[in-house]
Amino acid sequence: MINSREDANKYYQLVNELVDDYIDKWKIRPSSLKRYLKPGGDRFNKFLERNKLKDVKGAEKVLRDIIEDRNHMESDGVITFESFKFFESEEFKIHSLTQCLYKGIDRADNKMEKILADHFDSSLGQIDIIDAGKHIFKVNNWENDDINVVIYSEEEVDVITDNMIEHLYGELSKKKIELTKHISIDLSDLVKEEQFFEKMGNIFTREFSIKTITDCLDGYEYKSEFDGYQIWMKR
Repeated sequence: MINSREDANKYYQLVNELVDDYIDKWKIRPSSLKRYLKPGGDRFNKFLERNKLKDVKGAEKVLRDIIEDRNHMESDGVITFESFKFFESEEFKIHSLTQCLYKGIDRADNKMEKILADHFDSSLGQIDIIDAGKHIFKVNNWENDDINVVIYSEEEVDVITDNMIEHLYGELSKKKIELTKHISIDLSDLVKEEQFFEKMGNIFTREFSIKTITDCLDGYEYKSEFDGYQIWMKR
């Protein structure tokens, strides 16, 4: 529990360091933290739990404050030139739609195993993790068939969708319109990022997001939603 100014300072310093590590690990811009660690969301709560802060009264507010602070620091230009160059480096950019499936997405967990066991009417002993980073599992059903599946939570689908929109804006920003032989305009000067996200948000319905993810999962087809998770099977 945070009871004093000294406690607050200690936890603000600790959570700031943890957020720095998170940004560095996933190569996420500070202004994107709200997408990857949506306050009150499952990933936000997992961050607290993973860092043994879930039961610390007041830690949730500390994390919310720091996420908000990081967002304002970047949007208001209150970052050093070195930090700006760092966040603009190639490491922080998404280079393909397939990469969108993994950027900022935590490794598969035991809850996913339980969801798959329930969905396929199997026991936990019949579920194996093939690739935790890519959320690939092998399910052995009661007919003794081995099925490779991919599973994402609804919140992870939201993150992947935002990754895709961010990537598409990056691709748009590389393009120019040649008006005359001597006049060209960068598309990013005509279409601002906020407007682009709003427009793409209308296009990327849940159905469209699922279809786009399916296109990126080579050899998989979409199966169904189950208990707040989306599931794909190997064709």
